[in-house]
Amino acid sequence: MAVRKHPWDTVLYGIILGLIGAGVGFLLFGWVFTLGTSTNMETFFHDLLYGVTAMYQDKVVTVSILTDVVLFYYFLKKEWYYLSRGILYVVICSVPLAIYLY
Repeated sequence: MAVRKHPWDTVLYGIILGLIGAGVGFLLFGWVFTLGTSTNMETFFHDLLYGVTAMYQDKVVTVSILTDVVLFYYFLKKEWYYLSRGILYVVICSVPLAIYLY
């Protein structure tokens, strides 16, 4: 059984951080996408929501998962095992969505 290093080293905080990390990854992908296509974020959200850019849906989920993988690795190195476990739960739940969209 691992010993908690910090009061925030809990699975619940890991799940919350994993969801926030996925959101940040989504925004990062949108930002890079808008830079490359000379559009704005509003157009990106609209096109993604209504399926105009359906070919990018799997990439959005994949980049979101990769953001969580970076967070997972960072907190694993800090030995925050419970928080890392929560992030891993989010990753595991996101992978079937990425496979479905692919």
